[in-house]
Amino acid sequence: MQDVMWGLATNPALPEHLFEPLAKTGDEDVRHALTYRDDLSELQARILLAHEDVDVYTLIARGKVPWAEVPRHDPSLLQAAAMAGIAPETVVRELAAHHDPEVRGDLASYVTGLPPGVLATLARDPDPAVAERAAEASDLPADLAEELARHPHVVVRVSLARNDRIPPALLAALLADGGTPAPTRCAACHHRTEGCSDHAPGIRRIRLAAAANPAVPPAGLESFLDAEETGAPAEIAERTDLPAAFHARLAAHPAPVVRQTLARNPRIGEPLILQLTEDPDPGVRLAVAENPSVPLSCLTALAGRRRLPDGPLPRILNATEPELHALATSRVAQARALVATRPDLPARLVDRLAEDPDIGVARKIAPHPGLTGHQLADMADRHGPPVYGAIAHNPGCPAQLLRRMARDTGSARKTLRPIAAHPASPPDVIEGLLANPDPRVVHAAAAHPALPVETMERLLDRATAS
Repeated sequence: MQDVMWGLATNPALPEHLFEPLAKTGDEDVRHALTYRDDLSELQARILLAHEDVDVYTLIARGKVPWAEVPRHDPSLLQAAAMAGIAPETVVRELAAHHDPEVRGDLASYVTGLPPGVLATLARDPDPAVAERAAEASDLPADLAEELARHPHVVVRVSLARNDRIPPALLAALLADGGTPAPTRCAACHHRTEGCSDHAPGIRRIRLAAAANPAVPPAGLESFLDAEETGAPAEIAERTDLPAAFHARLAAHPAPVVRQTLARNPRIGEPLILQLTEDPDPGVRLAVAENPSVPLSCLTALAGRRRLPDGPLPRILNATEPELHALATSRVAQARALVATRPDLPARLVDRLAEDPDIGVARKIAPHPGLTGHQLADMADRHGPPVYGAIAHNPGCPAQLLRRMARDTGSARKTLRPIAAHPASPPDVIEGLLANPDPRVVHAAAAHPALPVETMERLLDRATAS
């Protein structure tokens, strides 16, 4: 019954009078689901607060608890109130001066729009872990960023270098030499009287963080293209404002993750795309298919050799109608399937692909909203249960066809899940799926807004009686 109760807790049509009995079932997961309901009222939040295992922090942070009812003894709950914008300024300032650095750090990380001066207080905190988190703030003023760029501790400057909201000139300075003057403290020597004799590794960490920042100007990135630490080269490979010479260097990087990222970059040019199509790493070759600029001939060749990612690929989304027609009539079945995933596919191509004899193409075109109920029924007749799941994902699938597929003994569980969640599924079908052995089918059925209130009441009575 747990899956049924969990489904009821997420059901958007749950009646008001069933909320409290559901909260009292004793199931922590059910109360967790109730906590995250979009329509949760303050009254319902009070009902949940009567239970010890409820997520009080989330209720407060979501603004479901008025300030007068927020417990004052727990700093984390006060922080949640600050996140919700209901805590008085005096409370926020008290949190910024709290004796526990973790409390001060959380304030810097999770609360935006701090009162005037509070972010500066946190940025100047004697504990570098607090200043480090303040350096990440999206609303960090430029003058405070300049100050933090001179912070003696490496971790603070690393955090600042990752912040893409600080001035580009400041990022360029951190990229060049880690900031001036050089840092004098790092994690290794933070608690020692004397600092490390050499902070070169820490300075490199700062520079790598800046190199990975998408807001840093391209000038100065060249020395990081071959870095053994793959984070920065991979981030650089994603940029679309790089000189062509950088692309060639990145294509030769020994780490596949760097080449994979580069393979998706629409600015690398056709010669390099073709080169990466022959890369020894299969992940790189697969990533080429996700490049918006990949030639269709190359994409078709890839489709003929290996399985490509699900969903509409960028190149398919920006293909012209003649290109779509060429792919839809290709001898390569997966090329036709790629076209079928495009949501704004011309009607004549939708009709053509709906009659495609390949079951892989049928699965891809079946969810298309341009198909009629008659076409969907024909596909179900032609291909049988293997395409039922895809058909059930079609928003226009008629109730009669959903009922037929649900009652077919050949229907797999993965087919029944979308049927249980489909808006057009009839109430009797939904109720029948409540007895399915698959917990996910049961949850989807119990969460269906068309489930009759009488059925919800009966299910709840059965759960509380057991």
